[in-house]
Amino acid sequence: MNKTLLTFGKRTSVAIAVAGALLSSNQVIAQQESASDPVEVILVSGIRSSLKASMQDKKSSNLVSDGIKAEDLGKFPDLNVAESLQRITGVSIDRSGGEGQAVTIRGFGPQFNTVLVNGRQIATDSAGREFNFDVLASDQIVGADVYKSTSATMQEGGIGGTISLITAKPFDYEGFKAVASVKGMYESLSEKTSPSVSALVSNTFNDDTMGVLLAVSHQKRDIQINQISTAGWRGGQTIQNNRDGVLFSNAYIPRNWDQIVDNQERTRTNASLVFQYAPSDDITISLDGFVSKFEVDSVVTDLASWFEPDRVGSATIDPATGTLLTFSQDIGLDAQGSGDPASDFVSTTRNSRDVTNDGFGLNVEWDINDSLKAEFDLSTSSAENDRAGKDRFNVVGIINSYEFDGTGSVPTVQHDGFGGGSLPDASLSRLHYNEKGNVRTEQDEITEFKADFTYRPDSDVLDSAKFGIYRQEREKNSFQIFGGQCAFCGYDTPAPNDVINFRPFTANNFFPGLIDTFYTYDGDAMVDYLASTGNPIVPTLQNNRYTINEDITSLYMDFTFIYDIGDMPLSVNVGARYAQTDIAVSAVQSFLSDVIPTTDATLFQNVFGPATDILQGGSYANLLPSVNTKLQVTDEMIVRFSVYDSLTRPTMNQLSPATTFNEPRRQNLTASGGNPTLKPFQSDNWDISFEYYYGDANLFTFAFFNKEVDNFITRLTGPETYTLNDRLTTPNNRCSVTNTALCSSDATAGADELNGLTELYTVTRPQNGDAATVTGYEIGLTHLFDNGFGFQANATIVDSNVSLGSDTTQSFALEGLGDSQNLVVFYENDQIQARIAYNNREGFLRAIDNGFNGEPINTETFGQWDVSASYDIDETFTVFFEGINITEEELVQTGRFANQTYSIEDNGRRFALGVRAVF
Repeated sequence: MNKTLLTFGKRTSVAIAVAGALLSSNQVIAQQESASDPVEVILVSGIRSSLKASMQDKKSSNLVSDGIKAEDLGKFPDLNVAESLQRITGVSIDRSGGEGQAVTIRGFGPQFNTVLVNGRQIATDSAGREFNFDVLASDQIVGADVYKSTSATMQEGGIGGTISLITAKPFDYEGFKAVASVKGMYESLSEKTSPSVSALVSNTFNDDTMGVLLAVSHQKRDIQINQISTAGWRGGQTIQNNRDGVLFSNAYIPRNWDQIVDNQERTRTNASLVFQYAPSDDITISLDGFVSKFEVDSVVTDLASWFEPDRVGSATIDPATGTLLTFSQDIGLDAQGSGDPASDFVSTTRNSRDVTNDGFGLNVEWDINDSLKAEFDLSTSSAENDRAGKDRFNVVGIINSYEFDGTGSVPTVQHDGFGGGSLPDASLSRLHYNEKGNVRTEQDEITEFKADFTYRPDSDVLDSAKFGIYRQEREKNSFQIFGGQCAFCGYDTPAPNDVINFRPFTANNFFPGLIDTFYTYDGDAMVDYLASTGNPIVPTLQNNRYTINEDITSLYMDFTFIYDIGDMPLSVNVGARYAQTDIAVSAVQSFLSDVIPTTDATLFQNVFGPATDILQGGSYANLLPSVNTKLQVTDEMIVRFSVYDSLTRPTMNQLSPATTFNEPRRQNLTASGGNPTLKPFQSDNWDISFEYYYGDANLFTFAFFNKEVDNFITRLTGPETYTLNDRLTTPNNRCSVTNTALCSSDATAGADELNGLTELYTVTRPQNGDAATVTGYEIGLTHLFDNGFGFQANATIVDSNVSLGSDTTQSFALEGLGDSQNLVVFYENDQIQARIAYNNREGFLRAIDNGFNGEPINTETFGQWDVSASYDIDETFTVFFEGINITEEELVQTGRFANQTYSIEDNGRRFALGVRAVF
């Protein structure tokens, strides 16, 4: 049968089993709405049954929400939870390596959304608050709900919405239950097939008063990512050379151009265990734990070009935007000392990840009496991306001329001596730049305690009164272990080709029309060679580290009233949540004391003073009222209206007072830092929606929403002046990098003359803006035919209006805001299931500031087709097939103008074939 209903009444609790990835708890948001009722656990099997179960949850909820149910235990839709969530109206995703990683709701990016696993917030390895879904195996996820409005019972923090992931638990099943699957995944670019296995075993015993569930999962992917990209487009440049003088003024030119082949081995291993015990009909105790390991071993091979505006031999320009369309970089033409161009061969491991998650939790659910219920939950989780000091970046180059052509659909750079199977003489290779430790280690630890109470009086009007307390203590650490080696900068020293295995490299399945054969080498051997020559790279703990301690205490009261307006039942949910946030920020910072040249004319070196301790902090309190009404016009039609306040706190890295000074280039001194004085985003919201449930499992929905957000935080870039006080230590380097008028011609100048020079840095920091209003509407239709076919279609349209107040010079726009559409067509009978899905996310502003020079990054429209099919051999075994991005769409990003290509990324297509067994 397609659906089995199992009701365990008071004994049914909420525990954990994050499918090999994340900690669970037994406080699901849907249960917060009716915590004292017997919980009806709906186990579904098949596409149609999962749709029916999701519709039933949506219909019964007091909030504006949508959800997904697993088609069966261990059979959550798609290969990735985030990829399933993108099918929900109003939800879109960002990808990493072709996998869904971060979720956007109604145009608000990942940092604006709260992600809970069975009611608990889980520590994340990201630098901010955003949750990375690629650490989460999906096999044992049994449901996911997206709440777009809120109630006082829900944890505050998500202006965009709240995502609640629901996992399997032993009391959901009578007796013994086991699921196992094995599959192989083929990657079209790497042309490799990798294995994946998962298993879940659950059992109840001792007259069903005890239960144990164990879940394990191991997944591996051998992938190749092809990409071409620049660090950004530089505006306001004078294009010139020493032969022809000035060619163009006030022009845009890309900083560089990289042709990247990123070969990654991704391994995800998870295990979780949950134990449930019901000593009586009134008490259920759950104890759980998990461990998760997600590793990305990345080796990037890159043919790179560095562009300078003073050595352009010839060029054409778009007069409308001032963007260079074509130009050359020629040897011997530099007009301002930038030196000769070089074809660079880069080898780096910067894209690697080493993520560890673990967590433990204890939950007690207690029916105090027939009217009063209580639930207590204590949990802790931690996450770490341990990469500090481990990643390397190596550059070997050949002095060479090259030409950029951006007039085609894919920009190209043609290097002299490359093409047609030929390469420049390998003996021309020269050492250039080497470093270790550019990637930071991020550590996160969260401890939560919750006490929730539900009182249900014997009343025809007051359905429930809920109240509770929530406490969270969070600590976020970030540090860098870095070492740079520039003894050979300038391309003066021949590379030890034999020692570093300098050799030709051919990129498989690379972009047509681009050079796909160039040189590569062993970067680890390069590091060893430098050490053997007395030039070791010694990464050291940098004085730009910080720790953020955030303590949150929340209290809430929530009431639900029920009325009848004629024959129409009306539910009114009214409540308020009070949240107190206390922040303590500590950082270690070394301030800039000098900037000195290296042997490379374009590259300089930062010199820092002693470490300084920085201690700052603050607190704020917010009262967040909410009203949710639901009018059931008929048995099939529901109208909802919600008005509520919400907030999103600044991300942890935004609060850091430390400043990171980037690698200094000639006339391009950049840095980035945080701002501990940031205020939280605050939003006044209202939603109205109409739902029409018709037929067996058909649904039409329409919703309109409005969000007025104050204190909007954006990354803005501006000038900051630093006074250099250690110039006496380097008497031969007294020139300002950005202001040559400050150079001293006297090599014996004293301290008074040498000290006090200034350098102007372009620094990116987060700042509170004024206000932004986001409005939009959602429309969706799900229809099932009697012949086994069915479809889902939905669209989200969003718009914004930004208020800059009196500061009309401030640059401000909303990142991530864009329209999206989904279409899923499926067929299902007793043994066969087949589905084809299309997801389209229209163009949006990816970043208001690229972190390099204040220019924006835009993402172009991206549409992806996925397919899946399965065949039930018998009641135990099922074979399945899945295809991801079958048309091999590419992700394209641009700068301020459409003809400023920022990056093009090709992740290829993926195919999986496997077998699944249920016992």
